[in-house]
Amino acid sequence: MDLRERFDRAVDDDPGVDPGVMAFTAIVQGGRIRRRRRKMAGAAGGVLAVLGVMAGLGLPSDAEPPVTVAAAMMPLAAPSCSVNPVESDATDVALFLDGDVSGRERSALASALDEDPRVATVFFQDRSAAYEKFRELWADSPDFVAAVSPQDLPESFRLRLVNASQFTSFRSDYLGEDGVHDVLGRICPVGAAVGGVQ
Repeated sequence: MDLRERFDRAVDDDPGVDPGVMAFTAIVQGGRIRRRRRKMAGAAGGVLAVLGVMAGLGLPSDAEPPVTVAAAMMPLAAPSCSVNPVESDATDVALFLDGDVSGRERSALASALDEDPRVATVFFQDRSAAYEKFRELWADSPDFVAAVSPQDLPESFRLRLVNASQFTSFRSDYLGEDGVHDVLGRICPVGAAVGGVQ
């Protein structure tokens, strides 16, 4: 049975779970596996990859529990950025939007970020761009890519702050805004990708 069939089966067996959330969880678990695979050689890395994908799809395994949707979209840190999101002093931020964000909410957030003096650089990543990046990162796993569609991935604003010490207040301010699902920060050098992800 291929990954697409497993994903469809998992969705059919549990009608109370949003397929997008299941896909995001699979992405995160897969991201963890990719990092481990880089550190390990041979068959051990392959076995971990299978376990990570199975865990992400909600199939029985002893893998780690699912994480947030936003974290799922940050599976690979940009080179030289902190591997895991941080709670304070982040230089770069990914602001993930709700799956049902309205155009009005998206526009209001874009205006607020453009006018926020704490923001040095900001750009918007729509679902199509997120999916293209996802396809590039997972090119060696075509079954996994086939199990996810652009609609499963959240839109986001990626930005760099003027001062890392402002991250805590920035995060607090935007977490309460309509249309925002999560706000994650990373510590990155000036030359890294804005937002701290590959």
